[in-house]
Amino acid sequence: MRRKFDFIGSLALVLAIAPASAANVPDSARLGIDSGGTEEAAAPRVLSVTEFWQVMQRELAGELQELQESIKIEFRAALVPTGEAEADWNIRGMDLVTHIESLPGGIADNAVLTLGETPSLEFFGKIPTDILAGWDYVQAGSKAVSPLAADGGVFVAVSPSHLLFLANDEIRTGNASCMKHPIENAADHVTVYRYSETPFDPDSDASLEAEAEAVMMHSMMGGLSSPIICSVYRRDEDGRLLNFVYMPDGRPLGLMDDDEDRFEIVAGVNLYEQLNANYTSVFGEDEQSGPAEVVRDPS
Repeated sequence: MRRKFDFIGSLALVLAIAPASAANVPDSARLGIDSGGTEEAAAPRVLSVTEFWQVMQRELAGELQELQESIKIEFRAALVPTGEAEADWNIRGMDLVTHIESLPGGIADNAVLTLGETPSLEFFGKIPTDILAGWDYVQAGSKAVSPLAADGGVFVAVSPSHLLFLANDEIRTGNASCMKHPIENAADHVTVYRYSETPFDPDSDASLEAEAEAVMMHSMMGGLSSPIICSVYRRDEDGRLLNFVYMPDGRPLGLMDDDEDRFEIVAGVNLYEQLNANYTSVFGEDEQSGPAEVVRDPS
């Protein structure tokens, strides 16, 4: 995954050819194209973030496909059961939804924060209507469901400035949650958002790297397909929240259980502070700094 220089080099090529590739983009949004013959109207025009993504995804299609194939191989390997079916797999866990409902603020103001390589925040019911204040829409798949229309879902950080959202489509079995349907292409179900407080700047290396990383991560995750799988939460002897993944028949998918992930129930949700501030770039080699402060489960 650490292919910074190759990928950024390709990104530079995209920037160089973007004006020529923007034939179908409105004149008022083209990257680096003068607006007219008058001196007052000669300032270059810049592609919007949405249009910039379209150019990047089209021009980097070959490299993105290569990245997809690599991650697909790893994901398929993780879907191989690591043991025989466990008869009580779905009742040994905790009733997480009932527990969250019992907390101050209930379902609407509490979510499960996962801190790891790709921080995520999952809601198990209706999502607060103001949660996307300060976020700009970038694009959505053909089957994507808006966070405000979803009955739960997960936000995932994919750069210092970007989030993906995937609506829940699950059914409860005991204390476990199982997908209702397999997924053929995750990108069809995903919506991309960008943090508006860090505007896109084509003259900034940091901005371009964030954009490139988000496109790469969207490609890797979006290219995945998945059979129906289930997950269940448990607490260990120290009270830590743990997550385990299974096939619907109870066979464990132990390779999908990441020991490095840390799960917490949090309230007072702030997507940027709780997700992007905890994101570690796959382009960098530095260790992640300490996680941002979160409001912990009061139970």
